Amino acid sequence: MPDKRYEEEAERRVMEDLLNALLAEELLVGLQVLTPQEVRAAIGEADPAFAAAWKLLDGASAIAPGDEQGLARPEAGQGAISAPGELIGLWRPHGEAAVVFGLRRSPWQRLRCMPAARVAAGRADGAAELLAPAAWMRLVAEHRTEASGTRPADAADVAAATGMARAAGMMAGAAGAAAPAGTAAPAGTAGAAEAGAEAFIDMLRQTAEQIAWSLERRAPVKDLLALPQDRSLLALERCAALRDRPFHPVAKVKLGWGRAECGLYTAEAGQPIRLRWMAVRRDRLLSGGAGEALPQSLLLPADVRAPLEQELRRRGLDGTHIALPVHPWQLEQVLPQRLQPELASGVCVPLDTAAGTFYATSSVRSLMSLGESPQHVKLPLGIRSLGGQRYLSAIKLMNGVRAESLLRQVRALDPVLGERLHLCEEGSWWALAPKDKDLFAENPRHLSAMIRRYPPALAAADDSIRLVPMSALAAHEAETGLLPEWLRLRGLPNTAQGALKLFREIAVLFSELLLRLLRFGLVPEAHGQNAVLVLKEGQVHGLLLRDHDALRVHVPWLRKAGLEDPGYMLRPGVPNSLYHDTPQQLLAFFQMLGIQVNLFAIMDSVSRDYGLAERSMWAALESALLTALAQAGLPSDQEEIVRASLFMNEHWPWKQIVRPLLAQSAKVPGSMPYSKGETSNPFLAAKLQAADSQSPQPVSRRSTPLQEVPYGAN
Repeated sequence: MPDKRYEEEAERRVMEDLLNALLAEELLVGLQVLTPQEVRAAIGEADPAFAAAWKLLDGASAIAPGDEQGLARPEAGQGAISAPGELIGLWRPHGEAAVVFGLRRSPWQRLRCMPAARVAAGRADGAAELLAPAAWMRLVAEHRTEASGTRPADAADVAAATGMARAAGMMAGAAGAAAPAGTAAPAGTAGAAEAGAEAFIDMLRQTAEQIAWSLERRAPVKDLLALPQDRSLLALERCAALRDRPFHPVAKVKLGWGRAECGLYTAEAGQPIRLRWMAVRRDRLLSGGAGEALPQSLLLPADVRAPLEQELRRRGLDGTHIALPVHPWQLEQVLPQRLQPELASGVCVPLDTAAGTFYATSSVRSLMSLGESPQHVKLPLGIRSLGGQRYLSAIKLMNGVRAESLLRQVRALDPVLGERLHLCEEGSWWALAPKDKDLFAENPRHLSAMIRRYPPALAAADDSIRLVPMSALAAHEAETGLLPEWLRLRGLPNTAQGALKLFREIAVLFSELLLRLLRFGLVPEAHGQNAVLVLKEGQVHGLLLRDHDALRVHVPWLRKAGLEDPGYMLRPGVPNSLYHDTPQQLLAFFQMLGIQVNLFAIMDSVSRDYGLAERSMWAALESALLTALAQAGLPSDQEEIVRASLFMNEHWPWKQIVRPLLAQSAKVPGSMPYSKGETSNPFLAAKLQAADSQSPQPVSRRSTPLQEVPYGAN
């Protein structure tokens, strides 16, 4: 029987990310922001819908959100919630209905929801209820449909499109029976926009469900940095998986997996995964970097790979085929359908031997071993996450090699990068070659493998070094204990000032290294999953990058530094996010991924856990960025561009989440829906808020046209 506490906490987490995204992307058209005085006045005007919603919200605010038995309390740093919020959002979807929720001021997107993330809806007859994320999003989607003048789908439309029964009434409940994972309405059923909305609503429901499962499985953690290096890294990967991609309301859902699969194959499940193997005929394999070495010899010790090699010899495949590691779920559930011709003709032969024990990291498709191998292996999975399929194409692998080569050249040109920036080696890979040589064909990209080697300088033999994925720092302290342990290791007090000092050290090193890369016209995809801090005796000593295939470039700055265009392979006729015509466009990916997704997630966690005002965190980041900019030593023309973009421009780029998912109709299978908007410059906004404590007005945020730009369009 599911634990109600976990379900409530899971819905709170989804609702907080969803509501903040709706606010940031201006999807609540007509939102009113009320002060406490205006709330009292509105109640006095005999508005029964608002009064009912307010009474419910105000009463619920005295209750801690699902935290009686030690669940994380991310609102703790904000002080006890004795009121729904310093401001109240009032939104009227249609008629006399009223939806209310607590708001707080933020330099980042001007208004953010209160951490309790409760949304109350009232009707004119005085009835009210607290909305679940799926029900809340259905109201928003219906309002958008009505406002656009398109025909709304009826219950039969929705049931046919997604398998979810549509509840009647103004406050439709959460969706009914789940559709097959990842199902979306056909464009002709209710229109592409409504198809995207229905798919997104189903993702919200499944996300809350999978977060609850994750919370149920969460193991107690203690002294993560005191563990041996490989066990420490795996434990921190599990911590990172608890929050996954910060601020993304459906980041946790793995569409295609149910409770059983999540209990076996996710990082937080912590279960050993026995690799399966597929023999692939040599003339149908593409490969890179490994030379004559075979995957099993790079991944497994001799005694572990011996049974696999014996099976290859026994079946007469050792001279004609190469064995590729395959995720066991992929072998059983995906490849039999995807590779029917290859399996029937003997191009691909599933092997009976399971060899190699690995564990899922936070990315799910990258696996690591404890003891058997220092290498990690990245494998495709036929699930959907973040709106895209988790396949692994030969194009991505080829582009990753080209990007890694550029990064290694730059390390040789900059002594600081040479000492402080570390790179995983990702050049050893294999992929099934399409029969028609179309490298963009979908089915072959479901059978491939990449072996990731960590730098020898960071070897586990050096017990003074620990590797900390930055995404682990975005998880809340109550779930990881990471920051208190790190502060203790450093001899710093476990206080707000100690945490602020540690954050500043992280931000300075991270930002300096990325600005040094920017000098050469490069910006890596430095969100918290790809960026790993290197600690030496507890000091922030360096940064390790992994997953190089989405390295963004500005070719004029590359050539100015004496480097060449990497010649990325791109799908013809499809926009890409790898090449950028202006330095500002390139820098935007540092702002969106390096700051919005990575550093701000750490700031958010530290702010809550240590009771720090968000403005003080932005002040610390501004100071860190100025220090990093001074230390990076950029040429004056480049420094001027960076300084203007970060500190002087009125607006910053904003990576949107909900709008592209609502409009998802990706032309490239597996691509993540993407669009970019604008928000206020947080440093300017923080100064304005410090000077003006009056009620803010909703900020103007312009959205650029939606673009389906996958990471590398491959």
